[in-house]
Amino acid sequence: MGSSGLAPLGLGLSLFIPALFIYSYNHSGAPLTLLASLLGLTAVFFVNREATLDVASVLMLGPAFSLLKRFGVSAAVLGGALILTAVTIFEEHLFGLPKEVKEEILEIYKYRYALYFLSSAIFSAFTYGAANWLVKELPPLTELRLGFWTVVLFTVSAVATLLTAGTLKVISVNLLLFSVGLLIVQGIAVFLWFFQRFSPAWKLIVGILIFIFPPGFFLTALVLGLLDQKFNFRKLNGGKENGGNPS
Repeated sequence: MGSSGLAPLGLGLSLFIPALFIYSYNHSGAPLTLLASLLGLTAVFFVNREATLDVASVLMLGPAFSLLKRFGVSAAVLGGALILTAVTIFEEHLFGLPKEVKEEILEIYKYRYALYFLSSAIFSAFTYGAANWLVKELPPLTELRLGFWTVVLFTVSAVATLLTAGTLKVISVNLLLFSVGLLIVQGIAVFLWFFQRFSPAWKLIVGILIFIFPPGFFLTALVLGLLDQKFNFRKLNGGKENGGNPS
């Protein structure tokens, strides 16, 4: 509605757009679902033109998850992240960044594309989890597991960030942020796997803590993503279940 105060509400509600698309497609068919989506985007366009691409990109996650699920959870979530990143970059080139925003992010302007991917990967993971929870036809998010190459990329880029300068430092920081996004996504899957095994009381306590201090949750997810490559908490092999995982 053009109000920054409503942004968190809009972001929260948008988590359920892919699930709604998949549900509608399964129960009402493609023609009605596509028509409803087009009408919804048209309504958004007349309310706030610049928000249309944002809503459209989230809407695209529904069919993307359905098409990519055959290749595994990792492919679906990362495919969604790439869609969101690409639309964000296109939107930036189409509308540009406001002058005040450029001044505020001048120090991290060179790293914005990697930050776009990091935030898009996290959002894609949350929307995939919401879709799986509501629609029950997607493989569970807890099965997401990336290769050990993510740890190698994280380590090499972190060391390069400390030792390089100039252009090489910019490249290494971007790679570091990219790897952090991947590890956080895997850490979210690991956290959810543990969370499902908590008692109701502990679920409530942990949920309140996450709500109060979200940065702590993402830091925990990053650590879990790193440790999972070593300890394989969920006993997964190549992203597929290998016993011991009832989710």
